[in-house]
Amino acid sequence: MRAAKLCVLVFYLLAIVQAGARSHQEAPPAPEQIAPARPFAVGERLVYAVKWDPPWYLFFLPAMEAGEVDLRLAGETEYKGKKAWRIEFKAHSSGGLATMSGVKIEDEFVFIVEPETFCSLSISKKIREGKRRRQIDVEYLRETGQLHIREIDESTVPPKLKKDEIKDGIPSCLQDPVSAIYLLRQSELKPEHERTYVIGYDDRVKQIRTRVEKRETVQTPAGTFSSWSIKTEALMGGLFKEGGQFRLWVSADQQKVPLQFEVKVSLGKVVGKLKTALH
Repeated sequence: MRAAKLCVLVFYLLAIVQAGARSHQEAPPAPEQIAPARPFAVGERLVYAVKWDPPWYLFFLPAMEAGEVDLRLAGETEYKGKKAWRIEFKAHSSGGLATMSGVKIEDEFVFIVEPETFCSLSISKKIREGKRRRQIDVEYLRETGQLHIREIDESTVPPKLKKDEIKDGIPSCLQDPVSAIYLLRQSELKPEHERTYVIGYDDRVKQIRTRVEKRETVQTPAGTFSSWSIKTEALMGGLFKEGGQFRLWVSADQQKVPLQFEVKVSLGKVVGKLKTALH
């Protein structure tokens, strides 16, 4: 069931573009000045409980637990002789939706980014979704405006190489869907504040715009917080290949912690709420 996968991965899907989208060839917008004091630190870990609300026509189904996502700014590392940051993202299914779909999900992602700009350097994805087992590695070759993507199907014996390609026309600096969240947190948020990001997902590139809508109070398992409500949209096309719309709530304080996310899709609504925050 597509809903099962979506429910545990939706936080990562902040900026996934339509399935057939082509690389955007325009130069990226000039980055905003990054504040000297960051609202987060290496070691920060955020855990979210995710649930699925079915659409109205499935009124006989209750809201269901879907799983949990774990986001961690794991620490400093070295990439091609330079200092970099390692961001880890894990998603696993649980609860009623996993039982109903019969699909077990244990996905792990590692993002290597520049500490100053959060430009993506490489992405490694270990996909474990039912019988689907894939290893996907993306390296951004910034000097030549290219990326190298390699995908291996590990569900077969021996593993089978599915893709090994070089893509041209890649901007020299782009964020992945997760590093863009950290960059957003460094912005000075206020009503009607807008910012455009150039986002890479596998071999696709898209411009994504965020807009601060208003201040709201949100309740999560971690507590009740004053927050900024932020709407995210893709320029030149839909944000999700399922056609949904994404909203994010971040705390209205200096840390700007992502507290809650919500996406409306054809199969209802997915909501994630902060469960644990370790700094």
